[in-house]
Amino acid sequence: MRYSSALILSMLVLSVASNLLGWPMWPAAVLSWLATLRLGRQLPRTSRRQALLLGGAGVLFWVVALVRDTPNPLVSAIVINQPLLMMFAGVSFLSLATPSEKATSTQQQQGSLLGTLFGVHFFGAVINLSALFLFGDRMQRRGQLNKQQMIVLGRAFPAAAAWSPFFVAMGVALTYAPGLDFLSLLPWGLTAAALLLGLVALDAYRVGEEFIGYPLNANALILPCTLALSVVLIHHWWPDLTIPLIISIVSPISAILLMSNADRIGRLLHQCNDGLPRLAPQFALFLAAGVLSSGLAAMLASWPGGPVLPFSEFGEWHAWVLLGVIVVLAFVGIHPLVGVTTLAPCWRRCPPTRHCLA
Repeated sequence: MRYSSALILSMLVLSVASNLLGWPMWPAAVLSWLATLRLGRQLPRTSRRQALLLGGAGVLFWVVALVRDTPNPLVSAIVINQPLLMMFAGVSFLSLATPSEKATSTQQQQGSLLGTLFGVHFFGAVINLSALFLFGDRMQRRGQLNKQQMIVLGRAFPAAAAWSPFFVAMGVALTYAPGLDFLSLLPWGLTAAALLLGLVALDAYRVGEEFIGYPLNANALILPCTLALSVVLIHHWWPDLTIPLIISIVSPISAILLMSNADRIGRLLHQCNDGLPRLAPQFALFLAAGVLSSGLAAMLASWPGGPVLPFSEFGEWHAWVLLGVIVVLAFVGIHPLVGVTTLAPCWRRCPPTRHCLA
C-alpha cells in the first residue's frame, strides 16, 4: 500500500477509535496533515493556492491571538475539522458499492425523466459523485448529454445536500452550527429537497427535448435507503454518537458487504491505493480552512470584551442574511467553505435563539 494511503487509512481507524474511546483527537489529525503534505505535489494548482492562502491567513490570526494571550488552545488549529476528514475517508469507500450493469436498466428508456431524477438524487445522496458519473456515462450519446439530461443530473444530485448525512455539506453544518440536531433538521431538509426536485422537473419538462435516461430499478435503491435509515436509527438509539462518526463506521462496512463479488479484493486494493489519495484536495482545503477558522476564533477570544457586532443574538433572519452573503461570495469565486469558516466564529459569539436551534 502507498504510504499516503496507509496514512489516511490509519487516520480513519484512529479517528473512529478516538471518538469511541474518548482518546485525544490530535494524533489522528497529525496523520491527516502528514498524508496531505506527502500528497502536496499532486495537488492541482488552484487547490494548492487556496490552501496556502487560507492557511497563511489562519497563521497570521493565530500569531495575533497568541501575542494577545488567547485562551483558545493552539491544538484546535489542527483538530477542528478532523471529524470532517474522518467522514471524507469513510464515505469514499461507498464508491465500491456502485451498482453493476444488472442493477440498472439494460435498455435506454424514453420518458424516464422522473425515474432518472429520483434515481440520481437518492443514489447520489449516498455514493455522491460516483452516482453522477455512473448516470452520465450511461446516458450520453456520442460522448455528449443534451440540455434536458444535464438539467436533471446537474440539479437533482446536489439537491441531496439539503438532507443527506453522507454529504460533506451536512458535516460542515453539524460541525460549525452549535446545538444543531440532525434529526430535527431532517424533515426540513427533505421538504427542501422535494421542492427543489419539483422545480428541476418543471424546468426539464419546459425544455421539451426527447429524454433518454437510465432509471435505477427498485432493488438498486435498497442500498441508499438502507444506509440512510441505518444512520437515522443509530443516531436515535445512541444520540451520543455524532453523525460524522456513525457515517465513518457504517460506510466502509456497508460498502465492503454490499460490493459485488467480482474481483472484491482487487477493487478494495484499488480504493486504498488510488481512491484515498484522491482525497488530497479536499483534505488540503479543509485543513487550511480549519487553521483559518480556529485562528479567527482565537483572535476574537483574545479581544477584550469582544468586537462590536451588528447583532446581539443569532436567529433565523440572521441565518438567512449570512447565507445570502455566503452565496454571493461563492459567485465571485470564494469557496462556500471559506465563507462558513470565516463567519462561524462571529455567530458563535452570539447566543442562538430557540427558534434558530429548532
